[in-house]
Amino acid sequence: MGLFRLNYTKEDLSDGFMEKANKEPIDYEKDFENWLENSPHVLFEDDSSTIMWIGRQVSTTSYETTKFPDLLGIDSNGDVVILELKKGRTPRDVVAQILEYAAWASRLTYEDLNVLAMKYYDRDVQYQGMELREIHQLVFYPDDEMIKLTKFNENLRLYIVAEEITKTVRDVVRYLSGSGNIDINCMKYEVFKAGNGEFYISTEMDKSNIPISKSTSLRTNSTGWNGEIPVKQIVKTAVDMVLESRTDGIFTAKEVISQVITQYSDCNKSTIRCQLYADCVNHSSRKHYKGGQLDLYYFVGNGRFRLFNRNKDGEWNADGEKIE
Repeated sequence: MGLFRLNYTKEDLSDGFMEKANKEPIDYEKDFENWLENSPHVLFEDDSSTIMWIGRQVSTTSYETTKFPDLLGIDSNGDVVILELKKGRTPRDVVAQILEYAAWASRLTYEDLNVLAMKYYDRDVQYQGMELREIHQLVFYPDDEMIKLTKFNENLRLYIVAEEITKTVRDVVRYLSGSGNIDINCMKYEVFKAGNGEFYISTEMDKSNIPISKSTSLRTNSTGWNGEIPVKQIVKTAVDMVLESRTDGIFTAKEVISQVITQYSDCNKSTIRCQLYADCVNHSSRKHYKGGQLDLYYFVGNGRFRLFNRNKDGEWNADGEKIE
């Protein structure tokens, strides 16, 4: 199977032809590490899930050696996420390596995580000087009036990312995911370059892993939404239904969540809320949800939204910043 770009000049696409994108070798592993740091949503199938990174190449001491996990983060539940990136094929010892990181990370207290987070966000004006709990609230639950008492580091989520996942690594990961009840995943990536100079990246999460039993302690809301209808469509339909009874065109996240839950009781509230942020052009948390963004909503303050009007509201970028 190849990756192609449709090249066309006519609006009806009748003159279109498929231009093959050639696989492009990446000179440095850091290139893709940068992209992953900027795009944590690629680790999830739904656009409303993300990770807040709290460290990159964090120094760890394990078995009297110092090592550096590529990326360390926290998800919406407060669970710690470890990502190990490999260029080319996964070496045989990559699983042992990430399990060493997991053993180290499992012992991290809130205070440890807080030190890492404050250091990581020290240069971010929006979060500078804030503690982990405050940053986590602003990233995942910015419109909640009550401070969430998130329990941090109750579970670990492990990701091995490489251009090629070998059968040996897949088999071991499958065993750990099934028999070991460890939340560990493999993701394959390829980088392509089209004739016009544009880059395309293909990612594929390995589906051979045996799902972790629902009877385990892992919290199910970390998986986002797995229904057939895209959560983006569900949320937009709910917004339209709420606005049917409004004369001012204003709606709240709470109203949308209530409307969605009425029809889809198993849809996670956080997933709904985060989808609103992703598609809200001026929301401060938009920059954390860059997967499949649409310009649909406008934040008017105090937890209230309205539909986005491009003529009135202007142009906004993926970070929620107005384009002058």
